[in-house]
Amino acid sequence: MTLTIDQVKELKKNKRNFTQTIDLIVNLSNIDLKKPENRIREKVKLSHKIKDIKLCFIVDALLPQTKEINHNVLTKTNLDLKPREAKKLASNYDFFVIEAPLMPLVAKVLGKYVGPRNKPLIPIPPTTKDIKKVIEDLEKTASINLVKNPIIQIPIGKQDLEEKKIIENYKAAIDKIKELIEPKKAQIKSIYIKLTMSKPIKVL
Repeated sequence: MTLTIDQVKELKKNKRNFTQTIDLIVNLSNIDLKKPENRIREKVKLSHKIKDIKLCFIVDALLPQTKEINHNVLTKTNLDLKPREAKKLASNYDFFVIEAPLMPLVAKVLGKYVGPRNKPLIPIPPTTKDIKKVIEDLEKTASINLVKNPIIQIPIGKQDLEEKKIIENYKAAIDKIKELIEPKKAQIKSIYIKLTMSKPIKVL
């Protein structure tokens, strides 16, 4: 189950005219996904940045602290949205970071659109001092979805991330997956890593 530097180097040989994403693919056995209690929708924080992400901040008191960040920032005055506009907003971002007192309003406007897309509304206190730290943490966060098929596929880094950091992200992801599937009596059948445009390399 251990990913080696040689395996990562072999994967990286697959060059394209863009920086590819490295995906971890885990095939499971002994799990019945027809039972809702066996399905998984979780987030995992890895050790290092996975990729650039698109964030939407919805704030009030924190507005001055968001002036210098390179992400979209809205206030409650921007939330008078028609359903079509709310749906489009939900589609355009990876995460929504919400100043906590605004959560009920945001949930009412966006909840039914972000939920099916597994894009959680992430509350932060109005007293948050370091917005950049919030962004850095989310850049390390990946979604674990186990819903229809017994396969988990998540990004663990970009092709230009150094090998050691890719391996550390891989380990953090595998540890979290094992933690999530253990109560469900599921087992890991096989593990692969692949680039966006490459064939998979078998790890287990």
